[in-house]
Amino acid sequence: MKKTLPLALFALAMVGCPPGGTMPGSGSAGSTSGGESGELSSACQADFGATAAAAKLEAFLGATASFVHAANDLDGSLKANCVSMGRALGMAGGELSGGTRAVCDAVSSKLHDELTAVRAQASLRIDVVAQPPRCEISVDAYASCAAQCDVDVDPGEVSVQCEGGDMVGQCSGSCSGSCQVDASAGCAGSCEGTCSAGCTGVCQGSCEGSCSATGADGQCNGRCDGTCHGSCSAGCQGSCSGECWVDAHASCQGQCRGSCSVEFTEPHCTGTVRPAHVSADCQASCDARLNAEASCEPGRVEVVVTGDVSSDLAPRLERVRAALRAGYGQLLVTGEKLRRVRQSGRAMVDAAGRLRGTGRDLGLNAVACMTEAASTVPNALAKVSVSVDIQVSVTASVSAG
Repeated sequence: MKKTLPLALFALAMVGCPPGGTMPGSGSAGSTSGGESGELSSACQADFGATAAAAKLEAFLGATASFVHAANDLDGSLKANCVSMGRALGMAGGELSGGTRAVCDAVSSKLHDELTAVRAQASLRIDVVAQPPRCEISVDAYASCAAQCDVDVDPGEVSVQCEGGDMVGQCSGSCSGSCQVDASAGCAGSCEGTCSAGCTGVCQGSCEGSCSATGADGQCNGRCDGTCHGSCSAGCQGSCSGECWVDAHASCQGQCRGSCSVEFTEPHCTGTVRPAHVSADCQASCDARLNAEASCEPGRVEVVVTGDVSSDLAPRLERVRAALRAGYGQLLVTGEKLRRVRQSGRAMVDAAGRLRGTGRDLGLNAVACMTEAASTVPNALAKVSVSVDIQVSVTASVSAG
């Protein structure tokens, strides 16, 4: 799916990627290098000129600021997710103090023990059904960034593709794909969430009732005569608590997912944005900045219990439910953003190696800033990688419990 940036939108490049300015989410303008945050010094927000080399340098430094801020922010979010779940589990303040790894390890262990104990004592089947979060990147913002960074790109014809996901936006023409509709009165299409009263299509998740086929993980992967938690591919017989998408071959009054006969309005990509004819260095910078700023919605988390719960175990089970409601959905969002940021961070490391000599013709400040960024990016990437490991460990404790 291609999206061409009209000439009028190129003017937004000055907003989307301001030369020498602080990128959104890049932290304080007065931050200096070497602090705990690891962010770039304020001198690196300078205007380095109007040359092609200056444009690439400014884009890279702005992306570095966004990347480092994201690494710090996601570490804080990860700890906050764990603290929220720990408090719901009744953990004491001392157990929830310390660094991110210490706190999340303690919560992971507690959550695993609670799930295991409840299942063993009550002979219950407890399924934690989590609909994955959805992250979106603004296609227009990416196109603006690419045009501002790469002077060889025709500002009136910046074309990008959405790979590994869907293009979603308002479509004033014919929508070829699916259209999001109000599901309050039932969903005749695909329900992403909880479908009541039966799913005649494929229910992927947990079925409260009779399921025609199950997968290797024990989850339903067939018709569900009952309530389907997860996703119902078609034929939701009752209400859909979540998002309902129907085939759209004409005008779409809601969000269109797929392709539009005219230009999308405010299009977003749920996968990876791939620009055409943009240098590898500018692609790395725009990937890092836009992934750091991606908008993510948490998926729905359902705790489905099959079997009778004794009165003495009910409070314990409710604590587990409360913990998962309190932070598990956000934990999955944090994990998705961490994986996106880590991928773009690896490309930033490679770009830093290629751009090391860029600042030589732009002055001593440019050289110093490029050197600073080249050492800052790997440190931030290492922090992101640690956060990914911690997040995976916590989510594993739920599935293994």
